[in-house]
Amino acid sequence: MRSRPWLRALLFGAASCLCLCTLPGPAAGADGAAATPAPDAVEKAQNHFKKGAALYESKRYALALEQFRASYTTVPSPNSRLYIARCLADLGDHIEAYLEFDQVAAEAASRAKDEPRYAQTEQTAQLERDELARKIALVTVTVAHPDAATSLAVAGKDVPRERWGKPFPVKPGKTEIVLRTKLTSTPQTVDLSAGEAKTVALDAEPSGPTEAGSGSPALLDEGPSPPFSEAPSPRAYLRPYAYAAGGVGVAGLAMFTVAGLMANSTYSDLDETCRGPCPADRQDDVDAGKTQKTVANIGVVVGALGLVTGTTLLILSFTGGGAGGSQSATASTQLLVGPSFAGLRGQF
Repeated sequence: MRSRPWLRALLFGAASCLCLCTLPGPAAGADGAAATPAPDAVEKAQNHFKKGAALYESKRYALALEQFRASYTTVPSPNSRLYIARCLADLGDHIEAYLEFDQVAAEAASRAKDEPRYAQTEQTAQLERDELARKIALVTVTVAHPDAATSLAVAGKDVPRERWGKPFPVKPGKTEIVLRTKLTSTPQTVDLSAGEAKTVALDAEPSGPTEAGSGSPALLDEGPSPPFSEAPSPRAYLRPYAYAAGGVGVAGLAMFTVAGLMANSTYSDLDETCRGPCPADRQDDVDAGKTQKTVANIGVVVGALGLVTGTTLLILSFTGGGAGGSQSATASTQLLVGPSFAGLRGQF
C-alpha cells in the first residue's frame, strides 16, 4: 500500500488524459531538436496505455506491464514509464522497480524543462522510489582510479558507469560486490538490512578497498594483503653456488665422521690384539687403518672448505651492491664455527 493513494489516482487520471490527447516523443534528430511523433504512433500508444490502465486497475499487473511497455516503445512518455515501474513493484520485483522509478524521475526532470506537466511525474516517481527503498537495501559504490577495462558488479548485476557513486538497490542480506580490472577480480561482501544504505569505496589500484562513512565496517571479506617483496640482490646468482659448496662441505664432514670412526675402530682392534708391533699377517689391517685416517683427514679439509666457501657466497648473494654503488646495511651476519658446528647467525 502506498501512503498517498489520492496522489496516485490523480496522476493516473492525468496520465490517462495525456495519452488520450497527445504523447509527444523525445526522439532527437542529428541536430538535437525533438521530433514530433506521427499521429498514428500517438493513437497506437494511447490504445496500449488505455488497455494497460484497465488491466492495472483490475490488478492484472503482468498483462498491464506488457501494455505499458508497448505504449512506451511506441511513443516514449514518462507517464507510461511510471506505470511500468509501478507494475514491477506490485509484481514484487522491487530491485527493477527501484531502478525504473529512478529512470522515470531523471527522464521526467529532463522533459519538464520544456514540458512543465512532467514536473509532477518527477516528484511522484521520487516519492514512490523512496517509499520502495524501505523494503530493500541500497549500496553506493565509488571506484577510484578506474581505467577503460575496469568493471563493477553488485549482487551479480553489472553496474553501468553512470550509476557508480549512486545508490544501487539490492535485496536485504549479504551482497557481493566485485571490482574487476585487467589483472584482478576482487570480491567484497556487505551485509545490509531492509531500509539500510551503505557506501563502499573501492580502488582499482592494488592498494585495496576501504569503506567510507561513519557506520560499522561493511567489507567482510577483504582478502589477504599482497605480500611485501624486496628487489632481488644483484648477486642473487651466487646462491646456487653457495648451496652447492655447502652441500660439498656437509658431505666432507660426513666423510670425515664415517672414516674417522672406522679408523678409530681399526686402531683399537689392532691395539687390543697385537699388544705392541703387529705381525706381518696383520699388515693389511694396519694399511686399512692408515687409509681410513687419510680419508678422514681429507673429509675434514673438504668439509671445512665447503662450508666456508658456501657461507661466503651466501653472504655475498644477500648483500648485493655493485662497484662504485652505495650499499645500505640491512642485515648483520656472522659465521660461527665450533668443534661440532658450523653455521650463520644473523640479525635482520
